[in-house]
Amino acid sequence: MLAVRALLLSAALFVVAPLAAWLALAFGPDPVALQAAQPLRELERDYEGSASCEACHPAQHASWARTFHATMTQLPRGAAVLGKFDGQPVAFYGRSATPFERDGEFWMRLPDARGEREARVALCVGSNRYQQYFELAGAALGDTYVRLPLLWHVGEQRWMHLNGVFLEPDNPDWSVHASSWNDNCVFCHNTAPVPRLALSSEAVPSKSFDTTVAELGIACEACHGPGERHVARMASPVERYRAHLDDAPSSDIVHPAKVGQMESLAVCGQCHSQRLPEPLERITEFLEQGASFRPGSALAGHVRPITRDTPPIDAHNGRIFSDRFWRDGSARLSAYEYLGVTQSPCMQSSAFTCGSCHVMHSGDVHGNIEPDKRGDAACTQCHEDIARDPRAHTHHDPARSGSRCLECHMPRMVYGILDIHRSHRIEVPDPKRDIEAGRPNACTSCHLDRGAAWAAESMRAWWGERFAAPSSRPDGAPLELADSIASLHSGDAVLRAVYAKQLGRADAALGARQKAFAVSNLIVALGDGYPSIRGIARRSLRALDAELGLGLAAELEGFDVFSSVDERRTRLLALLKRAQQALRSRSDAARPETLLDANLALDLERVTQLLNLQSDHVISIGE
Repeated sequence: MLAVRALLLSAALFVVAPLAAWLALAFGPDPVALQAAQPLRELERDYEGSASCEACHPAQHASWARTFHATMTQLPRGAAVLGKFDGQPVAFYGRSATPFERDGEFWMRLPDARGEREARVALCVGSNRYQQYFELAGAALGDTYVRLPLLWHVGEQRWMHLNGVFLEPDNPDWSVHASSWNDNCVFCHNTAPVPRLALSSEAVPSKSFDTTVAELGIACEACHGPGERHVARMASPVERYRAHLDDAPSSDIVHPAKVGQMESLAVCGQCHSQRLPEPLERITEFLEQGASFRPGSALAGHVRPITRDTPPIDAHNGRIFSDRFWRDGSARLSAYEYLGVTQSPCMQSSAFTCGSCHVMHSGDVHGNIEPDKRGDAACTQCHEDIARDPRAHTHHDPARSGSRCLECHMPRMVYGILDIHRSHRIEVPDPKRDIEAGRPNACTSCHLDRGAAWAAESMRAWWGERFAAPSSRPDGAPLELADSIASLHSGDAVLRAVYAKQLGRADAALGARQKAFAVSNLIVALGDGYPSIRGIARRSLRALDAELGLGLAAELEGFDVFSSVDERRTRLLALLKRAQQALRSRSDAARPETLLDANLALDLERVTQLLNLQSDHVISIGE
């Protein structure tokens, strides 16, 4: 009998084992289980993970998965790593590092006080404009992740040092931006992060972390809220059918378009707004348990957006917050979009929200925006009367950039990620307000050869006496100069960065020959004390060189914005000489407002006078 039982048991095992294998092959691995098993993941506190959403919402899951939100934070595996870890050394500030690959892992050989060390990449942050890398400096997964000094710039396809990407002067300290992921990047670049900061009991306490996230990157529940109750309810076919027939907002999941205006804005504003806990004393709670905000709520009561008037929290840096804003309170750094929108008349007098222009599940992933919303449709969806006769409103050719709503009402004047972006404070340009506040003006950002007085006269002729001429610039530069040139040479660091970008724009209100004056002035900006400004100026020069056919491509390609002061000066002077020769056959007659003489030579004496007007206040702002 025992022998028979043994034979039957063996037969049963023989049958069950192939059946289990067949089931695995037929249905594949469980995506929910696989996702939950990833490092740093903790599906507690009512969270389910995006894999649970895919079963019922495959189209939405697919459209989200193609966005840069989905790949904001990734483990360093295969195609997730964008940088070239090819073993080639890269040099910055007189020292070199080598990104390389070993046994399928990604490493950097870095200089340190003892010579050099090797750091293994444990996390990748970013996938659109550039990608940063973090090593695990703590003892275990979830402990301290520290930012490495090199990042990969996707557009330039090259390695860059963090010191040359953030808005700050040259700094040879390779470790100045070695911040931790756990109490910084984790909050906005992941879903439902819990830092779990722990301080030791020593007199000078050390800190450690046991950080977890519901999901790496910005996933479904970052915008729709914790999904456990919704998933459980939708397991019932009856509930699914009822939800299909009823378009009313669900009580167990958040639809950003079906909540109140402030609640809808908060979905994006939880990250697209630099903010502090409200009240500030909750900072310890946030660093231990994570932020208290959940989609469906307004930000008020959870966090308070930072403004120009926010009291500094660093006694050694009284301008830590005010430096991030123009003097009129408009943001001049990225990640303040929520503040800009809430300062706008459009939001204050209508149901305007982020979703009025941006979408997550369709459109261009670069900005998450429908193609038509990059143009006038973003505004004419509400301002239909203007759309019927644009020239009557703009006084510009309807086919040119001067009639584009965004160019006038959301100009590019915000620094971030080594580029200049649109302000999200929707407003009417005002030359006096803008120039006297030391900020860019929409008119002179397009009419690059014109001064502030001309802009004010034009506005007054069209719109009335309320548009007065500015009386002075904060930097003291002459008002009769082209505003773009005065700002490029005399403005503070952010203003210089903005006009380094604008002087290379293809859609300016000038023909190619009319904006040739920008070339020599931008070459001067290659000597700026801020490497990020030099990088933007070089990019604009490459664009102008291509547009004008100056033949400077090789010299510009060989100009390293991270090289020594002496090397930059030598190359800069050579470029100025070459540019003057090349411009003689490719430029219209020079105007004195642009600092070129009749021979198209740059008036270096006047340029030097303008450079000497630059403020001695150093702006140093990371991201």
